[in-house]
Amino acid sequence: MSESVAEKIDVKHFYLRRIHSLLGVFPVSIFLVEHMIANAFILKGPEAYNGVINLLRSLPYLIPIEITFIGLPIFLHAVYGIYICYTSSLNLKSYGYAKNWFYFLQRVSGLIALAFIAYHIWDFRIASEVFHFEVNYEAVRRSMRVPWIFSFYVVGLVATMFHFANGLWLFCITWGITIGKKSQRISGIIFSVIGFALFAMALQSIIVVRG
Repeated sequence: MSESVAEKIDVKHFYLRRIHSLLGVFPVSIFLVEHMIANAFILKGPEAYNGVINLLRSLPYLIPIEITFIGLPIFLHAVYGIYICYTSSLNLKSYGYAKNWFYFLQRVSGLIALAFIAYHIWDFRIASEVFHFEVNYEAVRRSMRVPWIFSFYVVGLVATMFHFANGLWLFCITWGITIGKKSQRISGIIFSVIGFALFAMALQSIIVVRG
């Protein structure tokens, strides 16, 4: 491969990685936060949760919105993320420092989160349309009372929130927002707190609804 061709490939991946990073924040991470907040209405009881779900389901042009601003960005982010997983090389034994481990965990958590999100979409979006059942407080309760589903949700939430928090930290580095070690350390603490808070809120929600 000539040097000019290699340079063109590097430039292409440079921009693709930034688009991949940007999609992970806008709109994927924004939707994730909104989704966690909506689910937290479980803590206020069946009436409050069902009211939020009914409000969201009554939005005009819901399906086009879901496909354009949620489904497609997640799909594109996931596809390039999988490509990165299979083309990246890790030397954890030789270079087992923190950044390398976090890079490795970001890839692994992304794959787990993808499986979790795919199941979640099937369980509470696609299946409800195919089998004609209403998604509400009782439907979530029935699902969470199945031991393996509850366990899978806990693991999926851990992976998703780690990928979310570490992804925000990497986004700030990738886009030159946090350049120095001090700013990266501070942003790492902030995003870790946000990720843990969202995980704690989500975990409490599925524990409460499980009863």
